[in-house]
Parts: sequence; structure tokens; C-alpha cells
Amino acid sequence: MGRQNLVFLAIISTLVVLARSEDPYWFHTWNVNYATLSPLGVPQQVITINDQFPGPWINCTSNNNIVINIFNNLDEPLLIHWNGIQQRKNSWVEGTLGTNCPIQPGTNVTFKFQVKDQIGSYYYYPTTALHRAAGGHGPLTIHSRDLIPVPFSMPEAEFNVLVGDWYKKSHTELRKLLDSGRSIGRPDGVIINGKSGKGDGKDEPMFTMTPGKTYRYRFCNVGLKNSINVRVQGHTMKLVEIEGSHTMQNVYDSLDVHLGQCYSVLVTAD
Repeated sequence: MGRQNLVFLAIISTLVVLARSEDPYWFHTWNVNYATLSPLGVPQQVITINDQFPGPWINCTSNNNIVINIFNNLDEPLLIHWNGIQQRKNSWVEGTLGTNCPIQPGTNVTFKFQVKDQIGSYYYYPTTALHRAAGGHGPLTIHSRDLIPVPFSMPEAEFNVLVGDWYKKSHTELRKLLDSGRSIGRPDGVIINGKSGKGDGKDEPMFTMTPGKTYRYRFCNVGLKNSINVRVQGHTMKLVEIEGSHTMQNVYDSLDVHLGQCYSVLVTAD
């Protein structure tokens, strides 16, 4: 009888350990709205998430479960795509037309997915009705668990840098041009984390570094049609990761980041 009790207790202990070892969950509530902002120094309609442009940073670790309840307060149907995330056996949260029905105005939908082992730099953006021309994007970072080493030393700090071309026309105006068979033309400028440096000092995208320290910059091109050449004046960049894949760590003076791509570089403030 004593042996049976010991076996029973061992089984219960194992179940408790398994229950406690479940991969963590991160819960988010997003309110998607229009706002009037001036990314290029001219007031225009921009899509914000929780009053932020760019949107909130999804900062997680491999195997984390992400649960996001999205409230669509726009006047059009909306979908958000998690660019580069492999929705393994989970394509119904891909956030694209054909795999998802859009979130109708005034309603909400909850997206749940696990980020698995894709350690790296990504971003999300809206896929419906050319909404991406109005914003609605934000960074998504998947860190390595403590048991999984990365092939470079821990940097002093990390910076998410969302760069992209930008138009002063609204997304509805641009959409009308495309629907009529015309071109949307050349962009009016480039923004970095929703800013362009036009206007007062607070509109300048700034990154502070301490001499002698090494920093990680995660560049993502969130634009509509143009590649962006990125560089840190007077410094070299060591390429260490591209969308979840670690690289040969070549050193560059500049890099072309194409549409939808995310590059991760190390920069030493020397």
C-alpha cells in the first residue's frame, strides 16, 4: 500500500511540474484608431495602436504564446499580419485575406499564436485596404531562451529602427490612384520610427550611445515600394542576424534593406 501511495505521489508531482512548465503567455489589448499626426511636417491621417505610432513593441522569447485582442475602431475592415512569423499549423491567424476574415469596424478579434524558435527581428503591419500606407505597424522581437546561446556577446542595449518611405497623401487617396490604374508616384520622404526630423527637435529620431559600448540595431523596412540604404555615419556595422537566421558576421559601411526585410547589426560607438 505504501508503494502505491509513493507511485501516486510521484505521478501527481510530475503533473504539477508539467503544469508549471507550460510556455508563458503574454496578453495584449490593442485599440486601433485614426489620429492626426505630422510624420513629414504636414498634418495627415495616421493609423495608431493604443495611441502609439509606431505601434506597441511585441517583446517576447522563443516558445512564448502571444494573445492579442484587437479592437478595430477604423471605418474600414482591418487585418494585421505578423511578418516573417511561421504560423506552423496555425495559418488561420496569419492576418491576410484568404486565410482570415477582416475585423469589421466596431468589432474585435483575438489572435493567438506561438513564436516557436524563430529568434530574431520582425514587425507587424496591416494588410487590408492599403492601410500600411497610413501606419499601423510596429516591432516584434523574439529573444533566445537562456539555454540557447547566440553567436555574439550581449550588447549594451538594443534599438528597434522601423524605416520606410512615406507619402503625404492619405491611404484612401493612394488607393484611389491604384484602383484607377495610375501610379502612386515617388514617396514624399522617409520616416524613422514614425519621425522624419522635420519640425521641432522632438520630431527627430534619436539614439544615444556611450563611447566604447556596442549596441544592437534592428532595422526593418516597413515602407510601400522602396529599398532603404541604412548606415551609421563614421561607423561600421556587423551584420549578425536576418529575420531569425544568424549570419557570417560580415562588416559593412552600409546596407540596403528591402521591403519587408529586417536586419540586425552591431555598432560600436568608437
